[in-house]
Amino acid sequence: MIKRLYLLLPVLLLLIQSPSYTQEKEKEITISAASSLTDVLKELGTTFKQKTGIKPVFNFGSSGSLFQQIEKGAPVDVFISADQDIVDKGIKAEVLESSTKVILLKNTLVLIQPKTSELKIKKLEDLQLPEIKKIAIGNPSSVPAGKYAEEVLTKNNLNITLKDKFIPAENVRQVLDYVGREEVEAGFVYITDAAIAESKVKVALTLSGHRPILYPGILVTGTKNSEEAKSFLEFLKKSPESKETFLKYKFILP
Repeated sequence: MIKRLYLLLPVLLLLIQSPSYTQEKEKEITISAASSLTDVLKELGTTFKQKTGIKPVFNFGSSGSLFQQIEKGAPVDVFISADQDIVDKGIKAEVLESSTKVILLKNTLVLIQPKTSELKIKKLEDLQLPEIKKIAIGNPSSVPAGKYAEEVLTKNNLNITLKDKFIPAENVRQVLDYVGREEVEAGFVYITDAAIAESKVKVALTLSGHRPILYPGILVTGTKNSEEAKSFLEFLKKSPESKETFLKYKFILP
């Protein structure tokens, strides 16, 4: 018996000395966030991990689609939406924790064109010009930017008039891609999206006449990582690094 233990000793020592044995598994939290936050949150996620040792794992998409995933039980810790209505719906359904809701950011809706376009769009009514054949817009039922755009168009009595020109998109970044690749003559995105693609698109109009574009962050009910998730929201809301980075990407602080 002693001889057998003696033979196993080197193996036991290797196990004890291995990193997987001596170190705890890296802590992770999962964040589902509006696609317009892709670039800024990726950058801030790196900073947060360096400061805390907690790794944020991101899932980006349209706010409506992300919420549907959460409703169906997707393992998410934090939800950051571009639409307050979706978050309020989640709170009412007790899918999201109301006490943890915090408004992180504001944004601005714009109409963009391909950078090389020579079409002159000076007012929203110019979208009726025959030269403008295709307009990219997020699906209003799931994409907040599309919903805000629909509000503006409806207020200007253009929603029905332009209906046949609309090219629906699954999220705001798809709209940006359509315009950047010159597959459409115009599209509705946030000013933050236009800023990251300024080599391919240009802003034709800054739009108003819609509800305020706010980004609430909130914990998903039942998360097993509530403390880490709260620390991430706290970091986004209050840290100097977050404020500086959000402003760099043209977001508006609340």
